[in-house]
Amino acid sequence: MQAIGKAISAVVAASSGIAGVLVVLLVAHVTLDVAMRYVFNTPLNATILYVASFYMVAIAFLPLALVEEKDMHISVELLAERFPSKIQTFLAFLATLLTAIVTATVAVRTGQEALVKYAGGAYSIEAGGKIITWPTYFFLPVGFGLMALVSAWKTIAMLLGRDSGLVAPEIEDPYLSKADSDV
Repeated sequence: MQAIGKAISAVVAASSGIAGVLVVLLVAHVTLDVAMRYVFNTPLNATILYVASFYMVAIAFLPLALVEEKDMHISVELLAERFPSKIQTFLAFLATLLTAIVTATVAVRTGQEALVKYAGGAYSIEAGGKIITWPTYFFLPVGFGLMALVSAWKTIAMLLGRDSGLVAPEIEDPYLSKADSDV
C-alpha cells in the first residue's frame, strides 16, 4: 500500500506543481501586459482570455487532489465531533467514499465534454485572431480524476485499516497560529 500511495502522491504533487508554475506565469503575463499597455501603449492581445481560460482553470482544478490528500477541504463538524469515535470513523469513511464516487462521476462527465471540445477544435476569437481553447477543458477531468483517485485510495485504506501511504507535502495553514497547531 505504501508504494501505491507514494506513487499517487507523486502524481498529485506534479499536478499541483504545474498549477504553481502557472500562477507564476499568470503573474508574469499580466505584469508584462500592464507594462506594455502603459509604457509602450501596445497591450498584449488576448491576455484576459488566457487568464480566464487557461491559467485560472488550471490553477483552480489541478490542485484539488492535493487538498483532498491533506484533508484541507472546508468541513463543519458541529454535530459529528460529539458522536462516539466509531460513528465518527464511519462518517469519515462514508464521506470519503461519496467523495470518490462524486468526483469520479464529475471527472468522467467533464472528460466527455473535453473530448467533444477537442473533436470540434474549440477556439475563441480575440483581437482578430483564433485562439485554440480545447486544451483547457482537460484540466477539469484531470483535477477531478486525481481527486477521485486519492479519495478511492483513502477509502480502500480505511476499509483495510491500513495506512494509505499518501505523503502529501506539509503545507502550513496561514489561518492557524502556532498555539492552535500545538493543541
